[in-house]
Amino acid sequence: MMSDVRMMPEQYLGAEKLALERHEFVDGVMHAMKGETKTHNRLVGRLVRLLDQAAEARGCDVFFTVVKMRVPNDRYRYPDVVVTCEDDADEYMIQAPCAVFEVLSDSTEDVDVREKLEEYLKIPSVQRYVLLRQDRAFVMVYARDGAEWRFSLLEGTGSFDVPCIGATLTLEGIYAGILAT
Repeated sequence: MMSDVRMMPEQYLGAEKLALERHEFVDGVMHAMKGETKTHNRLVGRLVRLLDQAAEARGCDVFFTVVKMRVPNDRYRYPDVVVTCEDDADEYMIQAPCAVFEVLSDSTEDVDVREKLEEYLKIPSVQRYVLLRQDRAFVMVYARDGAEWRFSLLEGTGSFDVPCIGATLTLEGIYAGILAT
């Protein structure tokens, strides 16, 4: 698919079902997703393993990289990891995420900490937006507290909760064995 061709959201959704590579959809344009590093992939896998058992116990699901999520203004994103407790009828899309995780990379960091931050925090069901660095144990957590958002920065050690599934994740648990010492 050409990334500079403008289209309607319905056209994007139809084309994406047939596409051989993933695309995000922003302002009428499809943008091909870049490949990930091994470290990125390890962190995503670790998050899925840490979240999955708690999610299953609550009747929730954890999805990663291949399921898209609709965000405000008819945009569609592929979060690295997303937790949802809603039974979505659409097999290809998350409608009501409760926690969203992005692993930062040089090619995506600006979009993740600016555009996606603004988009994800506008989704009423989102309780946590968590950004993780892949070069060191460093996590940014945006936590919904009623109508307000709180920001926490964790470096080296620490923990944060994922209330929709009753889980608490530690930096030690996320990064153990992944980062070079």
